[in-house]
Amino acid sequence: MKPDLSIHICGRRFKNPVVVSLAQLGGAGQIKRCVETGAGGIVAGTLTDNPVPGQCLSSRYALLHREGWPHVFSNYYHDFPVAGQPGEWLAGLRFAVKHCHEHEVILVGRIYSGTPQGWTNLARLVEDAGVDMLELDFGCAHARDLEGHARGLEGHSGRNPGGEPEAAAEVAEAVVSAVKVPVYVKIATEAADPVRVARKSQEKGISGITSVSRFSALEIDLETGRPLLQHGFAGLDGPWMRPIMLKWVARIAREIDIPVSAANGIWEWQDVVKAIMAGASTVQASNSLIYSPAGYKKIAELVSGLDKFMDDHGYRTISQMRGITLPQILPRDKPGQEDRAISLVDAGRCNGCGCCLSWCDREAISRSRLDGGEMVSIDSGRCDGCGICASLCPRRAVRITLYNSPAGGDGNGPVTAG
Repeated sequence: MKPDLSIHICGRRFKNPVVVSLAQLGGAGQIKRCVETGAGGIVAGTLTDNPVPGQCLSSRYALLHREGWPHVFSNYYHDFPVAGQPGEWLAGLRFAVKHCHEHEVILVGRIYSGTPQGWTNLARLVEDAGVDMLELDFGCAHARDLEGHARGLEGHSGRNPGGEPEAAAEVAEAVVSAVKVPVYVKIATEAADPVRVARKSQEKGISGITSVSRFSALEIDLETGRPLLQHGFAGLDGPWMRPIMLKWVARIAREIDIPVSAANGIWEWQDVVKAIMAGASTVQASNSLIYSPAGYKKIAELVSGLDKFMDDHGYRTISQMRGITLPQILPRDKPGQEDRAISLVDAGRCNGCGCCLSWCDREAISRSRLDGGEMVSIDSGRCDGCGICASLCPRRAVRITLYNSPAGGDGNGPVTAG
């Protein structure tokens, strides 16, 4: 029997947990491609009622650490939420609603405002367009830029719900009371305590949490010294964010009993699996469409990779896999009491280059001749399994192995290999 990738959240059925997060609303062609390539849901670009500076229309993207693309890189990105003519935006949103519903795809509307009244007005506006759910963008990387601009033009600014739990609770309560659709909040990475923001929001009736937003950052043009984009700060994310995202997804899923949508750091299908194992119900992909050579076909790759993994490992439903990592996250004084880690050399891979000799501060590695060639060997009595040699070996000839022995005792044999 093939795995069932569907999942029910807040009374809505996602045919699979892969959700596309759009920077803007997306034109008809973009919406259609997301649907056709298998997305289980789509999050429309953030709509705001705040004034947007005109210069935001110029260059918005820069690829940092380009030498690592397409595997490891940074997306340096400056784009304000959607502003302009509400009528035009709503027309596009209604098309997206119609097309998504015809193909059983969940559409989520995302909003950002600087005042409680603005949040509720936008929420009603987007709900009336027919979206299935709402996401409040508490994690908007440019929220302070927007608020600063609003303050300069209008003399007012709302409190920042992304960094203040009480402000988050105020906005959450106002929006939940104003609409009937389920409401998520997107948590900021730079909040004083993202879990507390999530908990305060949940206490006011929020249906789910999106974790987490990208970072606010600064890159500089080396020749001029000016900020690289838009004369100021910009958002920063990329595949490297996966471990950060997993941490906050796991903490929120473990401490707060509402659905979590994982955002940022999703690049390959393995990232989707890990996010679900950490407790996510859905997973939002964005950069994997923008920067992947596969383009929109990346959505199908994420879905098919998840499907194959579940089939290979005997998972029949998403629920069977979701959160399996959580009980395995132990306090720092618990791991390592029964298992001892050491490094082992694969003679078939090692060419005796000796790079690892300079990495080991315990002098556990030595070079020796074997069958007319050279290779390194590791003294298991000296090795403490730090993992540096296994991580840096250019031929991947070293692996970490756990020995089922008491801490400090002699190894009795490997139990698992890393």
